[in-house]
Amino acid sequence: MSMMTDNSTRRSAARRGISATLAMLPLLLGTTLAGHAADIDTSKRIRVAMVPKLVGLSVFKANEQGAVEAAKKLNIDFLYTGPVTASAQGQVDVFNSLIARRFNVITTTSNNPTQLAPALRRAMAQGIKVVSYDSDVAPDARNFFIQNTDYAEFGKALVESVAKYAGPNAKIAILSSTPDATIQNEWISALKKYMTATYPKMTIVTTQYGQSSPSQSLTAGLNILQANPDVTGIIAPDGAAEVGAAAAVEKLGLKGKVVVGGCSDPDSIRQYVKSGIIRETPLWDEVKEGELVMYVARLAADNAIQRNGTFDAGDLGSFTAKDGVIVFSKPLIFNADNIDQYHF
Repeated sequence: MSMMTDNSTRRSAARRGISATLAMLPLLLGTTLAGHAADIDTSKRIRVAMVPKLVGLSVFKANEQGAVEAAKKLNIDFLYTGPVTASAQGQVDVFNSLIARRFNVITTTSNNPTQLAPALRRAMAQGIKVVSYDSDVAPDARNFFIQNTDYAEFGKALVESVAKYAGPNAKIAILSSTPDATIQNEWISALKKYMTATYPKMTIVTTQYGQSSPSQSLTAGLNILQANPDVTGIIAPDGAAEVGAAAAVEKLGLKGKVVVGGCSDPDSIRQYVKSGIIRETPLWDEVKEGELVMYVARLAADNAIQRNGTFDAGDLGSFTAKDGVIVFSKPLIFNADNIDQYHF
């Protein structure tokens, strides 16, 4: 009887010890466990603006679509506003209006990282949080930056979108957005490094700009192809530029002779992917990225996110901030086999 009692006592003590250890886990693990388990406080309604490079461009409309859905869940009074052309001064004018109206958070993708900085620093000085996404501003002019993808990975994907089809000795043209666009310049730098290391005989013969306008990109694409008849591939790291480049190839009857790669939303390039002018093209889910922008805005407004650490963004999952930079996604490759699975 005594032995049975001792065993029972030991088992009971062991269970109490395990229960105590489990109860202590949140304290032992600290903010990591608490950060993942905590619900986002949406009790206070906040005002958040999303300022794209320009209104009307489909990739930014996809961001807006995701942002609108997330704003409903997060008790955000949401405003989508921006210039009608890809103008840094136009964005600054919008920022000044938002500062005067005391918005809680300004989110933006930049036309020019330095020209936007003074207005955004002024916003931060007045207690307004700034979240950049897609194309960054000067680091001291924002609280957080949501980077679409790792730059090196995306540079590789851009090169491969044409190299697989134009060949390792191809003569390539680049058709970008504007000369000062932060994100495009990061990608161009990354693709050049990858091209030099992987395809040393591939050459870039010209770099042109379409001002994030489909019509101006078409004109630039036509100019590229007419002035450089030896070009067999165009890399267009901009939504409007890729559409313009593909339209130029189609207009000049060069399908099968010139392949277009780059990045744009699936709805804008679907016809060119199906016709074979664009064989594959990397991007990411722009709608979900818009959702993430709102989650970060909500957390930033509430001082509930750190510049270094992990956080939860609802159904989007967990993300990591490092020195205020949050990488959203790996490149998502659209091609003829999968493009009809995506609509934005």
